[in-house]
Parts: sequence; structure tokens; C-alpha cells
Amino acid sequence: MNVAVLGSGAWGKALATLVAEAGHRPHIGYRGKPPGGFRGSPNLAGLTRDADLVLIAVPPAAVREVVRSSKPNPRSQVVIAARGLDIHTGTWLTDIVTEESACLQVGALAGPALAAEVMRRQPSAQVIASAYDAVCQTTQRALHSSICRVYTSSDLRGVELAGAMVGVLTVAMGISDSMKQGIGVRGVIVTRGLAEASRLGASLGAEDRTFAGLAGVGDLIAAGSHPDNPGYAAGKAIGSGRPAPAGLADEVGAVLRLAARCGVEMPLTTALAAIFSGKLKPRLAIDMLMRREATRE
Repeated sequence: MNVAVLGSGAWGKALATLVAEAGHRPHIGYRGKPPGGFRGSPNLAGLTRDADLVLIAVPPAAVREVVRSSKPNPRSQVVIAARGLDIHTGTWLTDIVTEESACLQVGALAGPALAAEVMRRQPSAQVIASAYDAVCQTTQRALHSSICRVYTSSDLRGVELAGAMVGVLTVAMGISDSMKQGIGVRGVIVTRGLAEASRLGASLGAEDRTFAGLAGVGDLIAAGSHPDNPGYAAGKAIGSGRPAPAGLADEVGAVLRLAARCGVEMPLTTALAAIFSGKLKPRLAIDMLMRREATRE
């Protein structure tokens, strides 16, 4: 099987490693410097045309440009391997693929597989979600090996939303650890943050169990515990008094715009948005959340 991995960053290289481990042929699509140790090409359209599966492994803000450059066709099977929503419109990343190309067979990949650990051949697991069984089966075959278990799901919106929330909540865990708030607060972030995601997901027809699975709890525990994870590192910096990296406020803002359209309240996510935008100091945000009126779980 020929697999095109569009994106030459750490995660793109990790996916290419998993493809090779599963016995297939990965080719990395890149811009600028070629990825050392991997076959690749800057011709994204050529790679996509010849691929049995296309994995898009770039940040959400770059997905639209990559889809336009790679030109998927009606026969293409395209999987988004990035966490988040489109930061400008709040659009699902898989919808960008169908908006910007003739491709219909799309899916989303998520779960506790960290680039650094994959490259060390440590065990991991992921879930591929799509409305198309063929996409799930092709992706499972492309990535499943002795070092990575790949499960399938039909809950595309749930997996995409879980991935977006994990990206935001991982930063929150970094903030908490930097401020030495304790293990208990980490537990609160995991449970209450994913409860907010589950409520929003329910309004969109997503399955509750998705947020308790690999794309939700599994991914958040992994991402929020690894010092090299960019979101966790950003949270540590914010908790130490440094400003939030550019783009974080936009990422959480996209989630909150979606929640507003669905009429779903997300107090923890709203507090994080205020921190990322510099409107609230982390300690004050924690204090405000703790002073909220008691309710049923």
C-alpha cells in the first residue's frame, strides 16, 4: 500500500514510521527542507494521486492550504491526523477536505500516540473514525502493527471534537502543573473538561463513549503527561507567567463559537479562553471556577 503523509514535522515522521512498521510504503509530502531518513516529495498533488491513503499531518491552520495543493480526487481516501477545528471559521477539518476538493471519503485519526514515543517504538493506540467503512479499514491496515493498535469508529464528529478539546485541555494541564496545583486538579481537568466536550458532542449527535475512549480520556492522559508535547509545554510557560503562544486563543475560540451555536455552556473552556487571551491570570481563573455554585455531576 502506498501512503502519502502530508506534513514533515515530528508527527508526520511518526506516522510514516507507523506505516513502515505495518509493512507499507510511506511517502512524506513536504515544503522546504526534505525530511531526513524518509522518502518524500514536495509535489503534494503527485503523492496524493498515487496514494491508496492520504494522511494530513499539519496544524489545523494549514489544512486548507494543504488540501488545495494536494488536490484529492473522488477516489482519494483522506484522513485528518491533526487535533482541532479551523481557527477562522470553526469548520470541521474533514469538511475542509470536501469543501476544497472532489474528495468525499474522509476520516479523522486521534488517540494516545505521541511522536517521540512512536519514534522509540513504544506501544501506542489510535482510533480512526469515518462515515465510510472503506476509510476505516484502509487506515487500520495502513497503521496497525505490533507497536500500534488501531481501532475503528463511525463517530466522526465525536472523534474530531474530542481531538479539539484534548488540544485545549492539554494546555490546561500544563498550567496546573506549572502552578503546582496537585494531582487532584489534573483529575478535575480531565473529567470536567471532557464532560463539557461530551455535552457539546451530544448536541451534535456524537456518542458519549467516544469521550471516554482513546480519542478523549486516552489522548488527554498521554498528551497532558509528556514534557515534549507542545500544548503541555505551552501550558507550563503560561503557568510560569509568560504570555500564551500565538494561535492558542484562536483554537479555543473556535470551540466556543461552536458551543455558542449549539447553546452549550462550557465554563472551564471559557476560563481557558480568558487565560489564553490575557484577560485573566491563571490563579484568578481557578479561583473563579472553584467559587461557582455547586451542582449535580
